[in-house]
Amino acid sequence: MSSTAVQAEASKPQKKMQECNRCKAAGFPNQPIAFEKVGEDPATGKIKWKLVDENGNEHVHKGTSAFASRRKRIVDIATVSDVGEARKLLALGWEYKTSYPATIANVPHYVLVKRE
Repeated sequence: MSSTAVQAEASKPQKKMQECNRCKAAGFPNQPIAFEKVGEDPATGKIKWKLVDENGNEHVHKGTSAFASRRKRIVDIATVSDVGEARKLLALGWEYKTSYPATIANVPHYVLVKRE
């Protein structure tokens, strides 16, 4: 009886790739990414990770620039109780935030903000 031993080369573990949600939301689907452990923060003990693409290079999000990732800051806030006035502000580019009954008579107030 003879037995044959097969030498198997240990393969590198495959990275689990997934689609980058941030790129997909910016209109660039099918951007595979994986997380690679880069170390540990000695002060907090938290593990540091980086995003890598399918070639092992650091992943750069598509469709985002320095200005696109920053939110416009609020420059004015308006609270109005008249629906017509709220509609006028919305037509002028104001953004609806919320409404609430603020008076004893429960007249709703609409909160709108204007961004820069």
